[in-house]
Amino acid sequence: MRKVQVGRASWLLSLFVLATPVLMLAVGHGHAKPVKETADEQQETPELASIINHVIASENLYSIKLMGFSPRIETYVQYYQPDNELGDVATNDATFLGRLKFDGEAKEISFVPSATPDWFRRHAPNPTRVVGTKPHLQLDGFAMEALTVDEHNFDRKHYTFEPVRWEYLGDVRCLIIDVHPRPNSEEGAFQGRIWVEDHDFAVVRMNGTRLRPAKGSFYVHFDCWRENLQPGEWLPVYVYSQETDLGKALRYKSETRLWGYDLNAHHGQQEWTTIQVDAPAPIRDNSEHTADLSPVESARQMNMEAEQNVLDRLERARLIAPAGPVDKVLETVVNNLRVTNKLDGLPPVQCRVMMTSSLESFSLAYTIILSRGLIDVLPDEASLAMVLSHELAHIALGHKLDPKYAFNDRMIVSDEQLLSNLDFTRPQTDEAAADTKGIEFLKNSPYRDNLAQAGLFLRAAIDAAPHVPHMFGAHMGNGLTEGNNKMIRMAALTGSAPALKARSIDQIAALPLGSRLQVNAWDGSVAFTDRKAVALVDAGEKMPFRVTPVIPYLRVFAQAPKTDVSAQNLTQ
Repeated sequence: MRKVQVGRASWLLSLFVLATPVLMLAVGHGHAKPVKETADEQQETPELASIINHVIASENLYSIKLMGFSPRIETYVQYYQPDNELGDVATNDATFLGRLKFDGEAKEISFVPSATPDWFRRHAPNPTRVVGTKPHLQLDGFAMEALTVDEHNFDRKHYTFEPVRWEYLGDVRCLIIDVHPRPNSEEGAFQGRIWVEDHDFAVVRMNGTRLRPAKGSFYVHFDCWRENLQPGEWLPVYVYSQETDLGKALRYKSETRLWGYDLNAHHGQQEWTTIQVDAPAPIRDNSEHTADLSPVESARQMNMEAEQNVLDRLERARLIAPAGPVDKVLETVVNNLRVTNKLDGLPPVQCRVMMTSSLESFSLAYTIILSRGLIDVLPDEASLAMVLSHELAHIALGHKLDPKYAFNDRMIVSDEQLLSNLDFTRPQTDEAAADTKGIEFLKNSPYRDNLAQAGLFLRAAIDAAPHVPHMFGAHMGNGLTEGNNKMIRMAALTGSAPALKARSIDQIAALPLGSRLQVNAWDGSVAFTDRKAVALVDAGEKMPFRVTPVIPYLRVFAQAPKTDVSAQNLTQ
């Protein structure tokens, strides 16, 4: 069977080469020789040999360059059981949030205190191992397996290369190559398939697993995607992993996202020496205000300074996205609520996006923050308005930000300590008051006729929360659920919601992760996706609150388009 597959791959490659002279990959149909044991035993043309050598050199250079970055990283895992109608049903979940660090060896540094003792992590040979008789995933290091093909031994001595065909990934033309470790390969050798772009021969996708695990460990399958984030820079942005055949003890799906590469990018000195300041005309030598601020204005100013200190520090750590067009869409919904509820006396309210997959929202002084994961799973604009109305209610009711954050020295902590130092949770009395006031806002708003859909989302959240507690766990504010996931925010809206029909394709209560937002992994900015909704075939494709594969549309850096961020992207 192997001889037939390889022979057919060689014939397909020859056919593609005849139509694509750019690389002059002349593997002729009449010159292909039968394959015996390994793909490299077939006659290799000089052109093909040159391409393989360039791929090896490019990947080894990439492995070195990757060590100069320290991107943020989040891994989210859902464990599940198969279901005949729903495809799978989540039974538990886990998450890791932190950054990559290359200091002698690659490691993942957590932003969240870990319950795993340090000595246990240090003595674990691999992040995937068998504890007793059960396979176990250790998430602080889980994604490291997928970032390079082989950091130390990616060469002809340790691998053979089997060209398959040409294929477009988005706008990028790629040569697909199957990679096989030789018998002399070391622990962790990669076996699988790589996609190589045809300009600089950079690996842009890697799909497969690793072989020869250490005793007591095992390796999993992964699909890693890299994007062209800067000219000549293809860097990993997304890793999907799934296992279904490790027995009933371990069935899972996971996604890993990386972003914030710009934090450690090389910036030339000229970027700081060519700054020009345009003076206004005419130049003013004094402020417009000639008197001290009133006590009310002073207190409000201190509150806003506290808020700005927090926002600046979170953005500097790339835990919230830079201000951008998504914020404007969220602010449009907030303004709809403000205008219809005559909240003219409030200062302007802005919105920002937190980068995590947890379903979380909280408010500061006059800023509402929603997590990427929460925006992803909301099915429509009314459900978004429901979340925003609760946070707007906190602001309207005068639930203040702790004034201690007005002293900026409290922000002088490492990124690893930041989440431990910031706490924006509200007491339950404030949460209950915000629920009541938020529902009042909704009933006076343009969304009042669609609140049943918002209630349906809450019903689905109540159903899912006990099975995916980390998804519903908040990092800095109050979660959607409280009290061991038995109480839900804005619960009164569920009374008018229809019954939850998990097995009906006509009812969409919540969306999968990755449905709404796309992330620029270079600077952590976000935009609404421009993908279109797809008609569902069966209930298993609904996947509310689920991890699913994300297939990026690859482009070269210069071709990155502007994204449509109209409010229509919030409707299903």
